[in-house]
Amino acid sequence: MKIHFITGATGFVGKYLAKALLERGENVWVIVRPLNDASAQIRAKEMFRDYLSTWPNTFRVIDGDIMIENLGVADSIFKESKKHEVIFWHLAANLSFASENRADVQKTNYTGTVNVVNFANRVADKFMHMSTAYVCGNASSFSETELYKDQKFRNHYEKSKFEAEKYVRETCKLPHTIFRPSVIIGDAYSGKAEGCTFGYYRYAFMFHFLKKQIIKVLQKNGKAALCLKFMGTKYNPEEDTLMAPWLIIPCPKNGRVDLVTVDYVVKSMIGLYEKNLQSVTVHLTHDNPPAFRFLLHAVLYDLGFRKMKLFSVPVWIFRATVACFYFLALPLRKYVKSVMWYVPYFTEPCEFERTTIENYLENPPEISRELIARINAYAKENILDHIEI
Repeated sequence: MKIHFITGATGFVGKYLAKALLERGENVWVIVRPLNDASAQIRAKEMFRDYLSTWPNTFRVIDGDIMIENLGVADSIFKESKKHEVIFWHLAANLSFASENRADVQKTNYTGTVNVVNFANRVADKFMHMSTAYVCGNASSFSETELYKDQKFRNHYEKSKFEAEKYVRETCKLPHTIFRPSVIIGDAYSGKAEGCTFGYYRYAFMFHFLKKQIIKVLQKNGKAALCLKFMGTKYNPEEDTLMAPWLIIPCPKNGRVDLVTVDYVVKSMIGLYEKNLQSVTVHLTHDNPPAFRFLLHAVLYDLGFRKMKLFSVPVWIFRATVACFYFLALPLRKYVKSVMWYVPYFTEPCEFERTTIENYLENPPEISRELIARINAYAKENILDHIEI
């Protein structure tokens, strides 16, 4: 019997991967840790209720924790897995860019990977590791075979994922594939991005929050509301649109955002697993990343802003504007800081070599206006109100 072990199955991509494998008739065992006084099984009943009912014979929740040697997996599970062909998918990661979370990021992304690789070496037949395209750091170009390029890392997330990938390359004794996705967004066809509150969605939240605050001011009918109305601000509750002709937003010239949809990432991961490639690294990035200006206009329009204006500026002016906003917007400083973490990802684009995808699989779907509309509609309905400052 073939078994797919998955870490990080409670996360955004992990849930999609588990479901995709189950739909193919595969046996999927997910390693889940206890959290906040809730056991792994209690968490699983909440997070995987549909999976447990739909695939009761092929989906299994295993108590474990990648922070523990041998992953805290019971000896009986270890012995049972040794009798079968095991494909190990390691997706668990800490995505925080915050400097105060460095220790936790390092522990999850590096120490966790060390524990997982050592465990997989003992029980598995193949190893699939989720890295990130941004192990490239500030490099302007990066090949799939490269890992060291004198790059400087822009946050500890990048550094920890670099170190984890290095450990996999040097220590994994199994045939393995390393996946390096860029910025992952929701499903290309439904827009669904269950459980995703980072990256693209974090940036969109800034304008969602701004709109809500303006509406609150207008509803109070105070002096600030009179000033906004004088500048042409109008809110239409029936259409949920906000006229804001005074809203002028700078965009970095030539800024691009390397987005890929979660369904494409998962489909590619499974497709490459089936190719039986030996010890390869794959860039799951876009062949034609969309312009930042295009995405920003789409986000603003889909969130209900009207009559706003965008203008292109050199990158250094854009960065200076964001920095000024950070110092002036005192009540929102913590949130603006978290948005600033993403600025390098659209002002310092990297050219990623994509040889493996071009040789074996299809390019990702175009990031069209219709696709982004679906992404934004799902975010507005299901995600943005759940992001905290």
